[in-house]
Amino acid sequence: MKEALVLAHGAFHGPWCWDPTVERLEARGIRCVAVDLNRGGLHADRDALQEAVDALREEGFRVHAIGHSLGCPSVALIDPTTIATATLLAGPVEGPSMPDAADCIFPNFLAKLLPQDDGRAFMSQKDARDAFYHRCTDAQAEWALDRLRPTYIYGGEVTEAPIWQTIPVTYIACNDDHAVRPDYQHAAAQQFPFSVTIDTDHSPMLSRVDELAEIIETAMGRAN
Repeated sequence: MKEALVLAHGAFHGPWCWDPTVERLEARGIRCVAVDLNRGGLHADRDALQEAVDALREEGFRVHAIGHSLGCPSVALIDPTTIATATLLAGPVEGPSMPDAADCIFPNFLAKLLPQDDGRAFMSQKDARDAFYHRCTDAQAEWALDRLRPTYIYGGEVTEAPIWQTIPVTYIACNDDHAVRPDYQHAAAQQFPFSVTIDTDHSPMLSRVDELAEIIETAMGRAN
């Protein structure tokens, strides 16, 4: 069966942040589509992901999805009948028994956000370096910092039947994260049927790309 993965980036980022991961996974025969989000809100981003999923299904692929950070809430709203598995990486999740997502972000992270005139928010490169990339090399961090952009900030949404009650969902927690609190991630991970912890910062798609690719492929292998 042909396998495909739809990838959702987090706040301030774009599809480019998945490039190293996509390179590893496509070398293993997995078709990857990283979707450009930041479209104005939760449902606009979710619709963009669903459109990518539906297009791949029409091409005959069995489709999986992964969301990173702010990409997690929109991945959690993808129609679970259209994807085989989902992976949620270092992001907030709404649902029964989940920890309060309102407390998932470090307060000092929120204090460093710079409001923009169009309703989005941004962050200085200095603050972003510490929040997202403190376990990355200087070259990796500089490559990413030059590509950051303002973003819309939004929360998740509780549904009657959370996606992890329908399909295999894996939560990946980052235990040295400076953006999303590790204690929140660990508490959320306990509510999922599958979970993994990585010794990494908020951006393992840069700092621990080979390990992350292995984890994603294993998560995809949990398809029913």
